Amino acid sequence: MSFREKMTQDEYERRSEEHGALWWCGRILVLTLVIGTFAILFWRLFSAITPGEIKIVTPNQALYTAWSQAEEEGRELTIYRQDLDSITRAESNYGYFSVSDVLFIEEAQQVQFVLRYNNSTIRHLKEDYDLEALPDKEEDLYDVTLYVAYDLTPADPDDNDGNDPASVKFVRYTATDCTAQSTTMYSYRRFVFDGVDMTVRDNPVLAVYIDIYYKGDVHYDSGDPYGTLIIYDYAQENVAYTLSSKDRDALEAWGKENGQ
Repeated sequence: MSFREKMTQDEYERRSEEHGALWWCGRILVLTLVIGTFAILFWRLFSAITPGEIKIVTPNQALYTAWSQAEEEGRELTIYRQDLDSITRAESNYGYFSVSDVLFIEEAQQVQFVLRYNNSTIRHLKEDYDLEALPDKEEDLYDVTLYVAYDLTPADPDDNDGNDPASVKFVRYTATDCTAQSTTMYSYRRFVFDGVDMTVRDNPVLAVYIDIYYKGDVHYDSGDPYGTLIIYDYAQENVAYTLSSKDRDALEAWGKENGQ
């Protein structure tokens, strides 16, 4: 129909109904896409938040003893962390692992942290090691240790970069406790390492690394780990941390349960 032809009332109403239906269908489609997009974004955002329970310190005898003594003396424990890169970024493991809630607790000679990896990391593990089946995310798939560098010649700060055995000594520490938790997208492991003295002066700590190996391929003495993260660098500034009320509640509960 051209503009020169007169449209009947019936034709006008029919076309109005058609355009109205199309308009409403378009609006519904757009709204559905917008709502769906925001729902996915919010789901991913909240899925990435570390669960509150695993952020609380893991009490044990060493930590409880140090904490209770500090309480008696009316002081806080010396606890700190550093602002370092928290995600693996090597080409072979980019984004596989991240670390958070790092705590160096001097009086307890203890280190705690939370290691996180998502479901895609497990899929990469299957591909990297040509596994027949996708591993269960609830399994402890990774061997996680601390690798600590000590300065054997503190009077000479210029001989540390080359990791010469005459000037730098490395000691590997194994975990004394590990707590597991998972969400839809992520797996979390809170590790506790005891016996790590950050206050030693004769051979001060230069660096602390987290070494991550697949449990089916642990090779401390040859080759690189599956993933490595540095959580302490002697040249970086320490950021103080104070125990939260939930941390204190956990320590008090542990003391009562263990007759302290």
